Amino acid sequence: MRGLLLLAIVAVMPSLAEQGTLRARIVDSNTYRTPLQTVIPEYPQKARRDRVEGRVEVCFDIDRLGRTRRIAVRRSTNRAFEKPSMRAVKASSFRPLGEDEALPAIKSCRTFVFALESVEKGHT
Repeated sequence: MRGLLLLAIVAVMPSLAEQGTLRARIVDSNTYRTPLQTVIPEYPQKARRDRVEGRVEVCFDIDRLGRTRRIAVRRSTNRAFEKPSMRAVKASSFRPLGEDEALPAIKSCRTFVFALESVEKGHT
């Protein structure tokens, strides 16, 4: 019985190839630093399955070496999107400051929108 139930669930769930990879998109990025690597969060599977959409604003500091620090969610419409958004910011990096450049005291923020539309490869 357990095997039959699993088969029914697998048959109903379309593959990622059929759906396209769903990712959030950045709609607002408030930072004075030049990004070296910008990571876009993946859409959580449970939220995608439940057809949940949302928005998360994450604020953070950038140290002299370009690493993100003190990452925190400022606003969120659904908690399911908070951890993927914070992981994406943590994995992102920025251009290191030169010795003669001052470290800005302003926090940087990014807003990620999670919407149920496929993102074309190369258009993130």
